[in-house]
Amino acid sequence: MITAKEVKSLGHEFWSIVRSGVHGSKAEHLFINPGVLAPNGAWLELEPHQELHRNLSDEVHEWVGDSSVQVLSENPERVQFNGVVHWEATINKNGERIVSEVGELWIVERCEDGALRWTNYWSNSFTYADGSAELVI
Repeated sequence: MITAKEVKSLGHEFWSIVRSGVHGSKAEHLFINPGVLAPNGAWLELEPHQELHRNLSDEVHEWVGDSSVQVLSENPERVQFNGVVHWEATINKNGERIVSEVGELWIVERCEDGALRWTNYWSNSFTYADGSAELVI
């Protein structure tokens, strides 16, 4: 069955692509339904998501606290993953720093080729540190 370690690794693979600034299509292979649901309810296709991140630099993504994996299906293997990421980034236009904890609620499936892919990628909450800049979506 899909483990938290595997899901966290998938997250790191995606964030590496996000930080690289490449076109959003370069991350499509990680998704069954390409796109990200933001905490404000906005659905971002991968290229607009990448464009948002191109306006940031010095991004940090670190898993913090406990995470959980709930089995949703055994065939196909599908789980719901809940975790929290410490996320920081500098806003390029003004140099302000975003410092936050981001709740992640993801549905991840193991596909026929053995790879994990998101069926749903939802960053369901932002908790900003005192004095943090905020991300404008």
